[in-house]
Amino acid sequence: NRKGRIKEEWDLALVNILTVSACNAVVVWSLAPCHSYANTFQFEWQNTLNKLPNNIFEKNYLLREFDVHKRIQSFFYKAAGLSLVGLVSGMVQGSLSNYSAKRKNGRLSVTIPSVTTNALGYGAFLGLYANIRYQFLYGLDRAVFNHFDVLGVAIFFSTALRILNVQVGETSRLAWLGVEADPLLQSDNLLKAYKRPSKADDESITSKWFISKNAITSGLGLLGIKQNNVDSEATTPKPRRKRIVRKKLSTTSA
Repeated sequence: NRKGRIKEEWDLALVNILTVSACNAVVVWSLAPCHSYANTFQFEWQNTLNKLPNNIFEKNYLLREFDVHKRIQSFFYKAAGLSLVGLVSGMVQGSLSNYSAKRKNGRLSVTIPSVTTNALGYGAFLGLYANIRYQFLYGLDRAVFNHFDVLGVAIFFSTALRILNVQVGETSRLAWLGVEADPLLQSDNLLKAYKRPSKADDESITSKWFISKNAITSGLGLLGIKQNNVDSEATTPKPRRKRIVRKKLSTTSA
């Protein structure tokens, strides 16, 4: 979205990249399948949460059986945790972005939401949208590896799914956060593009044009067929010839 103004807004772009990278790393790490054995905690609720799967499609393994209730509880538990991470990340990014935007002169290439809007947007994006996307991604990943016997084919499809997931996530993230190109800045660029040139520019532009005497008025000329310009012949009359009358003079004798 910043296009040619990346040099003037490099600090805003850097804050955005670091925030998105950190959030994606937390989502991937939080929902990735993991085997845990004999982990006991002081409180019972900690032991209960430890027995939940990391994602709803995680496969059962030794000493860990995941029923439907545990998978549903895991989904909402991960949604709450990712929403909290999104709130904190959005608050930090919103504060840094608004601070950097106030120090710049002129309009920015993209709109900067407020700190509250940015925090709520990141919280909803990670807790709901990113959580659902990565849950299904891990489910499809497991189905691909179970379906194909060749490891290379499974890795190929898994990589393609992850690339598609990143593209969809980045496009939808801007919509969730309400970030878009500044319409006023775009209107200024359009006004400059459609600005009427001065007289000097008109003369320089018209001097480059020429009119061909043998212009092609139809597609027949492109095929090499001669064209008879009937209209030009009809409009330009042929000049008349002057008739000269000669008279013989008879000589009379005196």
